[in-house]
This record gives sequence, C-alpha cells and structure tokens, in this order.
Amino acid sequence: MNAFDILILILLLLAFVHGYRKGLIMQLVGLATIILAAIFGGKLAAIILPELVRLIKLTPEVAKVISYILAFAGIAIVIALIGRLVQRFFDVVFLSFVNRLAGALVAIGTLMVLVSVLLNLVLMLDRNETLFKPELKEDSFFFERVEAVVPAIVPYLNREFWKEHVPEKYREEVETKTDGLHHPKPTSITVDSLFQQRHFNVD
Repeated sequence: MNAFDILILILLLLAFVHGYRKGLIMQLVGLATIILAAIFGGKLAAIILPELVRLIKLTPEVAKVISYILAFAGIAIVIALIGRLVQRFFDVVFLSFVNRLAGALVAIGTLMVLVSVLLNLVLMLDRNETLFKPELKEDSFFFERVEAVVPAIVPYLNREFWKEHVPEKYREEVETKTDGLHHPKPTSITVDSLFQQRHFNVD
C-alpha cells in the first residue's frame, strides 16, 4: 500500500459516509438533476429568456446565462421536492437503513467512475511515467483496479454519446484498453521437458 492507495481509501470513505447520510434516493436525485438539466435545461431556458428580457434590461449574453441558471434551478427544485417525498415514503416503510446503505454504494460507484476517468486522462499525458512511477503502479493495490473501471464499462455506453462528447484521442486510448481487457492475448505454451518435445507437436 502506498500514497495512492491511501488517497483512494480516504475518498472511498468520504463517499461512503456522504452517500450513507444522503441515502439512495437523494443520490439519485442529484444524478437525475444533472441529467435532466442537461437534456431539458436549454428548452426551458428558451421559454424563460423572452420573459426575462421583457422584465429586465439585460444584454443578450447575460440574459442567456441567467435564463439557463433559472432553468437549472427550477429543474433542481422540482426533482428535489419529488425526491424528498419518496425519501419520506422509504422512511415510513422502515427502509431507511436499506436506503442509506444503497446510497453509500451508489456514491462509491460514482466516485470510482469519476476517479477512473481522471486517472486515464492523466495517464494519457504522463507517457514518460514522471507522475506515476512504475514502482508506484506495481506496489499499489488500487491503481490497476481504478484504471480499469472506465475501459470495463465502455462497451455498454451509448455509442453516439461516446463519439459525440468524448475527444477522439481519449476515445482511442480507452478503446485500446477495453480491447485488451475483454480480449486478452493468449499466453504462449512453454515446452518444459524433452518428453513434450519428442511426443507432442509443439512449436
């Protein structure tokens, strides 16, 4: 275990505590807020923008920014209210502990994906292994496991989203690791005795 492992352990512990305190419902609320705001934020902002310009004298650029912020806030408030109602239902039916434990697990999974993305990006820039020394990689318990998270889930991502939003250089790097992870190279057969050489056709 080295400094990298200690850092990952601390982050995992913080994620577990945060997820346990918030619970599964509120963890999913946060995730849903980001996704729905990205999908519908622009459409809602387009509705808010004309009314905002009519009520307040603003430059077009500032008005667009404020309208998007208001749209994001509106979506977040609605989802948060729904999440709290569902959270109360879970508490009423005595599933509070299950909710909290599931929230902790979701938080850990989310953290692992985030750290894996950042680590793979850093490794792309650290070709000479100046930041992450070979000794650190070999001695670390978490390094290979964290690095493999993103390549492991790449085949299950939406291909259009993958091609549209992920830079080509990073995409090629991760896909190379994915191929190696899901299709490992066969190990060569070693001839370890004269008996094998005489009686078996081994190249």
